Amino acid sequence: MFAENFNPLAALAAAKCPRCHAVGLVEIDGEAHDKAPEVDKHQAKFHVNPGLYAQCPACGLVGEWPGMSDH
Repeated sequence: MFAENFNPLAALAAAKCPRCHAVGLVEIDGEAHDKAPEVDKHQAKFHVNPGLYAQCPACGLVGEWPGMSDH
């Protein structure tokens, strides 16, 4: 089932970080994700079908999040 009005950025703003549990992830680009230290890369993906990269501003964890992607 697909949500017609799914807004990935709104979902990021309400999401909890899997490491520190702070609320509110922010979108980052693939280059920032790739440059993050390995210790800050979430080994499992946040979701099965990722579409954009996200980071926790509180602890620096990066990962992938579902959403629309042009690439």
